[in-house]
Amino acid sequence: MADIEQILGDLNKDSFVSLLTNIIGESKYVQNNPPDLIPEEDRVVKHVLNSLLPYSTTTGGGPLIVNHVSYYPQRGNLIVEYPGTEQGKILSFVGMHMDVVTANPNDW
Repeated sequence: MADIEQILGDLNKDSFVSLLTNIIGESKYVQNNPPDLIPEEDRVVKHVLNSLLPYSTTTGGGPLIVNHVSYYPQRGNLIVEYPGTEQGKILSFVGMHMDVVTANPNDW
């Protein structure tokens, strides 16, 4: 199996800036302050998913197994797996909130 650098090649700064710009553009929709503001994480999931699809086993021929899961409407998550080559060796990473605390854009 090829390593991640062989698969991804040189990482493109513009693609990361574009992804971050799109995610920041969703900030007003992912603010979490019930009952008035219920975040719509699916808006962020859409952008991250589109960035990962070229590296997906199902859509791009890449090594990543990418699944969009949702247990509540508009509050989805992504599960991304990079399968290893050795049985019994597991590395797990959990993290990334797609919701944010409320913020006033005028203060930015």
